[in-house]
Amino acid sequence: MPVAPAAPLTARELNRATLARQGLLEPLHASPADAVRRLGSLQAQHPEWPPIALAARAADAETADLGAALAARAVVRSSLMRNTIHVVAATDLWPMFAVCQPGRLARWRILLKADPRASTLGRRMQAAHATAIAALREAPRSSLELDRLIASEVGPEATEASRPSWREPDERVTLRASWIHFSAFVPLVHVPHDGEGYGRSKYALAADWLGVEPPEIDPAAARAHVARRYLSAFGPASVDDLVAYVGRGPGGIGVWRQAIADLGTDVVAFRGDDGRTLLDLADAPRRHAETPAPPRLLARWDSALLSHAARHRQRIIAGEHRSAVFTRNADVRPTFLIDGFVAGTWQLDRVAGSVAITLKPFDRPAPAVSEALCEEARRVLSLASPAGAGSVRLDA
Repeated sequence: MPVAPAAPLTARELNRATLARQGLLEPLHASPADAVRRLGSLQAQHPEWPPIALAARAADAETADLGAALAARAVVRSSLMRNTIHVVAATDLWPMFAVCQPGRLARWRILLKADPRASTLGRRMQAAHATAIAALREAPRSSLELDRLIASEVGPEATEASRPSWREPDERVTLRASWIHFSAFVPLVHVPHDGEGYGRSKYALAADWLGVEPPEIDPAAARAHVARRYLSAFGPASVDDLVAYVGRGPGGIGVWRQAIADLGTDVVAFRGDDGRTLLDLADAPRRHAETPAPPRLLARWDSALLSHAARHRQRIIAGEHRSAVFTRNADVRPTFLIDGFVAGTWQLDRVAGSVAITLKPFDRPAPAVSEALCEEARRVLSLASPAGAGSVRLDA
């Protein structure tokens, strides 16, 4: 692996490098699918927010039209990294699912205290997958429907498993073990539909939705693909950062060190000003620390905030602001950047067909910065909600 010059990369240099990859210095001119591919992934627990995340990075309405790309099946929404929902380019779905599957199977093994393949319960669930697959070929289904279909064949063992409620530790929550097992084995996509919202997803088989046979995936090649995609979108970064993005699974950090090694001379090593080894693609853009960074909006659960190890996010957010953004119930508030760093949060309200953004800075910006920030919010609003009336207010 080539070693870059000895001078360490500062937080500002890491900031500008990541913003450049994420379309947060100069907005992206591309098809939505190409934009998403360049961005690596858009975190997408709530379907309302990925279009906003893309609009904040898009130069024009065509690039921002995530709905059209989802309808054309050029991008998909699926549960992938960290067992969390993401929007990704359709061609990236297969390697991403492959690298995430071992962690999903390990989760089932831990929760059920049984092997998902070799145990009696695991084999019975695998046999019942055919019922769920047949149902999905009739129509999209919810996770609850699929869980019940499989459990009805498996029997009481599928419904008796439970865990403590994180809200009320004295209560128990049914694990929905059949759904966890099925979705760990079978690649699925969330189907766009009327009434789609948080917790209201319907699923289709990824192969049927995309009209392709699932490709044969070599696990090592899949990890190298995901490592390349990650560094391209979020580098320079450490192996710890890469593991934080994907989610820790069997093999730990070692399999990801090997994935980086498999990229050979395409990867160059830097040193951070905290002494960490940071890796990057040799031909990726790395901007000067003083490159101008216009005000930008980040969506709720924005990938720019979540794709590095939690203790190493100073490239984009100062430690004193984390508690205002990362809440105790695992939410991540929408934020905005001033000079490349998180400088406040914002709120999106939809009332009677009107859309409003309220910007809440941590400190009052200078008048010219406030004007530029409000103008950027209006730009994002026009791209994300072109048909609706909108307003922007600075609450400072």
